[in-house]
Amino acid sequence: MKQGKRSKQIVVLLTFMLVFVLFGNAQSSLIYYHTKDQFNTSNYNPAFLTGMQKFTFSIFPLAGMSVGYNNQEVIMDVMTRSLNGDQTNEDFNDIFNSLVAQELFFLNYETNLLQLGYNSEVGSFNFRVKENVLLATDFKGELSDFLMSPTFRTLAIGRPQLFATEALHYREYSLAFAGELVKNKLTVGLRAKLYLGKSVLFSEVSGVMRPTDNTYSLQVEGPMKLSIPANPTFQDGVIKDLNLAKDFDIVNYITNTANFGSGVDLGLTYKITPEIELSASVTDLGRINWKKNINTLMFNDEFLVPEENIEIELNDKGEPVLTKMIDKPISDSINFSLIIDETPFSTPLPSTFFAGVNYQLNPKLNVGIVERYIRTKGLNHNSILLTANYQANKKLTIITGYSIIGNSYSNIPLALLYKWNGGQTFFGTDNLLSFIFPTSSEFSGITFGTCFYLFRGKVKYEEPIDYRPFFKPKKVKSRTRKGLIFNNG
Repeated sequence: MKQGKRSKQIVVLLTFMLVFVLFGNAQSSLIYYHTKDQFNTSNYNPAFLTGMQKFTFSIFPLAGMSVGYNNQEVIMDVMTRSLNGDQTNEDFNDIFNSLVAQELFFLNYETNLLQLGYNSEVGSFNFRVKENVLLATDFKGELSDFLMSPTFRTLAIGRPQLFATEALHYREYSLAFAGELVKNKLTVGLRAKLYLGKSVLFSEVSGVMRPTDNTYSLQVEGPMKLSIPANPTFQDGVIKDLNLAKDFDIVNYITNTANFGSGVDLGLTYKITPEIELSASVTDLGRINWKKNINTLMFNDEFLVPEENIEIELNDKGEPVLTKMIDKPISDSINFSLIIDETPFSTPLPSTFFAGVNYQLNPKLNVGIVERYIRTKGLNHNSILLTANYQANKKLTIITGYSIIGNSYSNIPLALLYKWNGGQTFFGTDNLLSFIFPTSSEFSGITFGTCFYLFRGKVKYEEPIDYRPFFKPKKVKSRTRKGLIFNNG
């Protein structure tokens, strides 16, 4: 059964209806990549587990969390209005225009619920429960600008644009192992993962402007795959909105096990010299099979653009282009028909690739570089981080440097790692400038967490200050009131 609705309302509403679980939004932090004894570095590379303490334990909310934001004020406002059924055309215009203005919009929220680690002579083991939410969109292009922007005038004919969108919420249970293949040279790691999907939106919708009779038409096709606990509302045969199901229960949503998937992380480190180490890894090679709350929307329609709204001209290369003759968005008058499909489907997870080099200048200072590349259909992007790790003393490590995060180039990270006998605590940001110049910063984020060391024996003796192979302090036997010390003979 075909139903009609404004294209921008469908894309925006369904995208942000999915992320009602998004209590915090973040770009995954890179700042601790070269801090091997920081307990969450195995998120980047399972081979880093060998740098952990013998027994480690952490639990939510101390286990590690990243919170950040980018263009979220209008997004969260419209998402709230959508959930309440109070959205307006102006709301959709605001949110869609803000997304069209950005080449890439990527948010990621990660938090560890539980983590247990054991480091032995055989190898290093780790069990982890982790919550993941991500949102990625890329609406930037000539076609979307031509349809949405009153000031964008010309459009090349026959060039398709993918309206890439992916929003995903899932829980991860994983078991990892790392060990040395070549002593003091080569270390490898593997993490096997079980995914339990909660909700998803995966868009493969594309559009193109083509000649039709005496005018031109916008042709749109492709699926928008959905698995969310919501029901569409119809009015006069048109989808009016999409609201949470009346029987929705947050406990049932969080404990949902119907959407099952699996994946793997692979990683290695190799020491060229005692001072220079290479590392490489790939995370989340896997898929999730979606079987519950399926409401996939199939686009397959075209919209004729009125002749009085456009003119045909030739560009500098002699190619025909459309010129818009009106001062308002063409999209205001666009309606598309949809087919609702309830067939189960599967989606790949965004895979992340890491590659790094670390160089130890002296026992207290090391510098490094790491590149992260996130691969997902139509939304690929990368980040680069230059770091300097300075060990101020046995307990405190300071990390800073420079990073490029997606399309954001003005990022100065700063982080601290504090260790004590019973555990460690970390706190940092990938962009200190966002707190100093918030209006001119594209990205901001905070990351923090605490880990505890278990089953540690009491330290009975102080560590020797100097190396004295032929000197052994004598045990104190007694002390007189006059301050004299008598030792055992």
